[in-house]
Amino acid sequence: MKLITLIFCFIFTTHALSQSTVEKTTIYLIRHAEKNDSSKDPELSEKGKTRAENWTNYFEEISIDNFYSSATKRTFTTCSIIASSKQKEVQLYDHRNLSIKEILLENKGRTILIVGHSNTIPILINTFLGEEVYPLISENEYGSLFTLTIQGDSVKYLLTYLNN
Repeated sequence: MKLITLIFCFIFTTHALSQSTVEKTTIYLIRHAEKNDSSKDPELSEKGKTRAENWTNYFEEISIDNFYSSATKRTFTTCSIIASSKQKEVQLYDHRNLSIKEILLENKGRTILIVGHSNTIPILINTFLGEEVYPLISENEYGSLFTLTIQGDSVKYLLTYLNN
């Protein structure tokens, strides 16, 4: 009986240690901050600039390795404000061709931030998860923080609402 218990403990410990050595990748996804107007490619409004600064404060204690933004002014500015606080550059992406699986391959074991749009962020996450978990973001909602944590085969996802 002691031998069986010892073998079980060995297998359990080995499995637990192997899980802890698998790299963890964290992906944060947010929508751009408030825009100045309804033109095709607007700048951020003053309220939007304040929100982007508040996101900077939120991410202050979180180490982010890479920043991704679509090419619109509002997403790039939102992302740049946060990235510049960490002395990082922003990488542009084409929202029609972005894949979380590709982002994972390029960023294994890292923490990244993706800034997108109300109609792209949920679709991007749902496509990755293979199910419709999140609806499109309401036009007047700017405080949604989506977090994906990937470690081995484990994928955890969380939506947090921040009224910043």
